[in-house]
Amino acid sequence: MIKFDQYDKFGTTYNYVTIDLSTTKHRSRVLDFLEDQNPATGEHQYIIKAQWTPEKYHPTMILSKDELIQFSIAIEKMVNVIHKK
Repeated sequence: MIKFDQYDKFGTTYNYVTIDLSTTKHRSRVLDFLEDQNPATGEHQYIIKAQWTPEKYHPTMILSKDELIQFSIAIEKMVNVIHKK
């Protein structure tokens, strides 16, 4: 399941995408892409969080807006290859 929705953080609404890859054997295999704002710079950033990884192993990664755009372009190229098959 892939879901696009919004969440509220301290009165500000942000977008997120969640990808649920859970199975009966592997539970909680959820990957979240959360829009956020860097408190130091005020710029938008995008948090990637793997819900199956314990917090002590630092499951959260951050993408800049430009990196998210690059990721989107790469995924689009992959999808275009699938459509051509």
